[in-house]
Amino acid sequence: MKKKLLWAVFSLCLSILTIHALFYNSGLSIAELSKDIKEASPVWLIPACLCMLGFIFFEGRALVLILRTLGYPAKKRRGFLYAAADIYFSSITPSASGGQPASAYFMRKDGISGVAATVSLILNLTMYTLAIITLGVLSIVFFPGVFANYDLPCKVMILIGIAMMLALTFFFILLLKNQAIILNVGNLVISVIKKFRFNAAAERAKTRLDTMIQNYNNCVQTVSGKKGLLAKTYLLNLAQRTAQIMVTVFCHYAMRGSFEQGPRVFAVQTYTVMGSNFIPVPGAVGISEYLMYYGHSALQGQDGAYSLAILSRGISFYTCSAISILTVLLGYIFIRLKKNKEASL
Repeated sequence: MKKKLLWAVFSLCLSILTIHALFYNSGLSIAELSKDIKEASPVWLIPACLCMLGFIFFEGRALVLILRTLGYPAKKRRGFLYAAADIYFSSITPSASGGQPASAYFMRKDGISGVAATVSLILNLTMYTLAIITLGVLSIVFFPGVFANYDLPCKVMILIGIAMMLALTFFFILLLKNQAIILNVGNLVISVIKKFRFNAAAERAKTRLDTMIQNYNNCVQTVSGKKGLLAKTYLLNLAQRTAQIMVTVFCHYAMRGSFEQGPRVFAVQTYTVMGSNFIPVPGAVGISEYLMYYGHSALQGQDGAYSLAILSRGISFYTCSAISILTVLLGYIFIRLKKNKEASL
């Protein structure tokens, strides 16, 4: 019991230190955030907070939908945990590199095979990227003037982000369609093992690789033949991205911003997402604030843009990170308790 309590206290302290570090590294002040929240209209802050939760919820539903199609009876509440792990670890690792492995960790603990976890995460990430591209195209078509207001460095970051998303989408589709990529990488690793004369280990690795490729191919064939699944996954990811961007729109209204400016605020936030999504900085901290500040300054002045950046990022990123790590913490404690209970039987 003391050991369990120690783990819980340690994890809680780590969570608090992490959130503190996120605020400290970004230069945002908790006092400033508290002040803006007190002065904002709660009528609009409530839907902003609900959209923030929707960012986690919709990803969780998409993952559960894919896993159920692959034959795993994933529960909806576990989907929230998978998404929270992805979102939290993406926020503290460069280019969101730690999100998918963290999500896969909890899937594996729930008895989901590594292959199924990999396919579900790749498919979901593909639809996630397509959703961003969709919103970006709509913003460019309907609000080209918003993009024109950015300075050259911002435009370059946004264009690079668009190019990276298109390239990443192509790569994910190729990875799903062509299992030879995984096979070639696996064979390369096996050849390195053989060079060190670990022949027995190399043979075991080769057997596991062949089995994994076969299972991977079966999973891909299962999901690729489900057009309804692909459409639903895409729409859930579109809802996820829309929910995250709408946090800023509702914060704009909460700060007594013009109702007519709402669509332009949405466009600015879409450009912010595209320009910061692939910057190799944990959570795009600093980059997102810069793009938000510059984009919103053209709409509502520097003071209004600064306050909006603090409030909306405080809800959509920092509060979301806090809820995500709390969810991950509870999920990890539950796994430890379950493991200890099974060991005692």
